Amino acid sequence: MRRSKNETRLDVAALLAHGSLRDATPLYLTPSSGLIESVVLVSQLEAIRQVRPNTVVVLSTDMGSGGWLVSAALRHAWERRASAVVVAGSAYASAAVGLAERLGITLLATDGEPAALALALAAEIGAALSVVDAELARVARTVAKDATLADVLKTISRELDGVGVLLEYDGIVLASAGMPLRETDEVITVEVGGANSALRGTLTARVPNSSVHNLRLVRSILEVVTPAVKAAWLWEELVSTARAVPTAAIAGLDQDPARSGADFEEQYRHLLTQLGWREGEPYVAVWLRSGQVPVHRPELTAVLRLLWRKVTVRSPLAEVQDGWLVLVSAEDQDASAQLETRIRTRLGPALAELGLVAGLSRWQEDTPALAVIVREARLAAQSAWSMGPGTVLGFAGLGVVAATTFVDMDAVGLVAELSLPRLMISPDRDAIITAVAAFLDHRGSVSLAAKSLSLHRNTLQARLNRARELGVPLDIPSELLSVHLIVKVLRRSMPDTTTSEDPLVNQKGLPEFPV
Repeated sequence: MRRSKNETRLDVAALLAHGSLRDATPLYLTPSSGLIESVVLVSQLEAIRQVRPNTVVVLSTDMGSGGWLVSAALRHAWERRASAVVVAGSAYASAAVGLAERLGITLLATDGEPAALALALAAEIGAALSVVDAELARVARTVAKDATLADVLKTISRELDGVGVLLEYDGIVLASAGMPLRETDEVITVEVGGANSALRGTLTARVPNSSVHNLRLVRSILEVVTPAVKAAWLWEELVSTARAVPTAAIAGLDQDPARSGADFEEQYRHLLTQLGWREGEPYVAVWLRSGQVPVHRPELTAVLRLLWRKVTVRSPLAEVQDGWLVLVSAEDQDASAQLETRIRTRLGPALAELGLVAGLSRWQEDTPALAVIVREARLAAQSAWSMGPGTVLGFAGLGVVAATTFVDMDAVGLVAELSLPRLMISPDRDAIITAVAAFLDHRGSVSLAAKSLSLHRNTLQARLNRARELGVPLDIPSELLSVHLIVKVLRRSMPDTTTSEDPLVNQKGLPEFPV
């Protein structure tokens, strides 16, 4: 592309200066020289309706028998975005020149035979296309030498003079090379893989509006390099699958959650060693998952592996039974925190688009068993799902709150309807529920609860007594946890119920229950 982008670009001005149009007389030239990609000799007016954009329309001598035919041809050619219209030297009138100027289409006249000019122009276009074919073959050979997807994209971008080249999946950028994204006039895309392919994506070139590239040639280059892009993607997917076997093995072996991590490592100590896991090396586990019912589309794992490279290329992503698992080496707590930040900033939007969440295990100074951190990451991912797609949640900021992930909130609401019917139909239900929640939030302190609600202590006490009258068991310690859970669930349906002083709602919006 670097050597041929100007050589293969034919336009009206260049051919008038030193090409097959040099003997034609310009009757009207547009301010910008039109690109020429084809030529057609027209003997019937209707034929102009079929021409492609960037075509030189040459009118036969017969077409010049009436001035209205030239005017009609100009209009049709303008509608088809033709590069120029060529007429016989004696077949035009001054009115046609004025019409060409108003329409903004180049009009030329030839004193020779129009058919001869069309043949000469066709030969020149054919010669340029042969240069394009040679250029495409060269680019294909160059790209075929690259083994990795990153190198393939870099080579494509280099051949296009640094134009931004992207591999995308449903609008998500999986890999890129070249200039950063900016406002462009042209976005050229070709499909990578078909509808039945395990790998499907879109190869995109974003050509800046200041570029002089032949856009047709850019598309042709994308089309010839698509097999190389797919081959590199398939190769990296194969390598990643092989590297991910040790990670997948841990999730596959750990089928008994009641067993301790130490027991797991003792039972599989020799196997883990053979798989490459070194005892005492600190890791953070990352678990990606979809909704409550795992959904694995055939190409999703390949997509996630490319996305994961934006976080780290050293730790392979493994597809496991109900999600995807990665074990990342983390020497200290700072490295663990940086990992969570990278996932949130670099993958968060893509995870949201794909309907996925991510959960991370804690970093611990006393290195826990691999099975333990995998379980932590899995629980964190399950808890993250309640906060919506795109959430990245670390178990370190979750702790015992993970237990609420397994609480059926609708069932809790039904329990309230059945066990506390008088409360549920009471006209002052919302005020009573708010009072009870504040009372339990502040560990039974009426004074602190009243202050948090900006109420007088006696007013809050009256509402608590009213709650007891309606059947709320505030004086039975063994039932307080259940009461606390019920009022928290009921408050979800009340407008603007969460206050800044609510200790049971942490910064992530998850309820916390004292034990």
